[in-house]
Amino acid sequence: MHDTSMLSRALAGETVQWQARCDQRLLDVTAGPRRDAHGRAVGVAGVAVDVTAGVYERERQTAFAAYVPAAGFIRDAAGRYLWVNAAYAHLHGTVPGQITARTLEEVVRDGDVAQARALDQHVLARGRPLRHSMTFTRPNGDAVSVTGHRFPLETAAGACVGGLYIDVTGQVQALEERAAIEEELRALRDRTGAASIILTPTGRVVRATTGAADLLHTTVASLEGLPLQDLVIPSPPAAALTREWQEVVRGRAARRTMRLVCRTGHGGRRLIRAQLAVLRKGGRPVQVLALLSALGAEHQRPVELTPIQEQVLLRLARGEPNAAIAQAVAMSRQALDYHLRRLRQELDAPSRPAVVARAYALGLLDSTVWPPTLSRVPSTGER
Repeated sequence: MHDTSMLSRALAGETVQWQARCDQRLLDVTAGPRRDAHGRAVGVAGVAVDVTAGVYERERQTAFAAYVPAAGFIRDAAGRYLWVNAAYAHLHGTVPGQITARTLEEVVRDGDVAQARALDQHVLARGRPLRHSMTFTRPNGDAVSVTGHRFPLETAAGACVGGLYIDVTGQVQALEERAAIEEELRALRDRTGAASIILTPTGRVVRATTGAADLLHTTVASLEGLPLQDLVIPSPPAAALTREWQEVVRGRAARRTMRLVCRTGHGGRRLIRAQLAVLRKGGRPVQVLALLSALGAEHQRPVELTPIQEQVLLRLARGEPNAAIAQAVAMSRQALDYHLRRLRQELDAPSRPAVVARAYALGLLDSTVWPPTLSRVPSTGER
């Protein structure tokens, strides 16, 4: 019916244009009167152009732009919305139909209008795209952060501004939370005097605090970059230390506590408690944090006690008399006197009370428990 009426208008002397469908194809038709040599209308002449591919392509592009995850808009120079997609409307908590044909002042909160207009005018005045990030407020009061491009467009409505943006609110919040956590860790590490070091999985110190440097009578610069084998004197044996370390690095233990004899900057040694925790990235262990605390004073030479001497020292600390100690370790009084003399020499202590005090100072006895126990016990860990 539509085609017939258009042909009738053409026969009546009018030039008309319309779109017609024929066998699943879309045609742009232009028709007008065909005249004889005297100018009289004697029929209709027309041209039909197949525009099927172009129209369908425009429809696909329109559908793609309408539902692409990036937020898109087109505004004229006066700030009136000519087109927005679903993602842009979602940023403002509404649907496209509630934004199109409205002005900036009707869509954007008052505090954000000046910013939007200034960016529009910047793009129109310079005639080239502008990449930038911005934050605005939704009607419900939530802050939204976006990043993308704003660019000039020539349309039937004249010079306009288009924009494509990605909502990065979650990423910005995550970065802010990460920065806050890092600041807390930095404060804990650098401002509280806590003794800590961070090591690579291969056991090289990458960061150390002044507290750790003070504990080991050295400097931060001397600690950083130092391999663990140059810091720790193997006691227990190196194989045991390696096994404990691998438990943490491979993620088999989330935390582990180890007693280590560490070299100091003065050329001595000190018994240290190291609480190890694995630091992960993407679920993969990437570093190890070690919190250090002293279990004994610094001393210049190793203290080597035999198992018998350790038992004698332990019973001295518990206040047992010589007769009871000799009976408990199954030795004569003369043999006990020999071991007591060796203890005084080894610990550089002139008396029985001084032997016990020195043993606590060097960390040979555990100062955290009663009755006294030896502190050289296997490492303990939590899986």
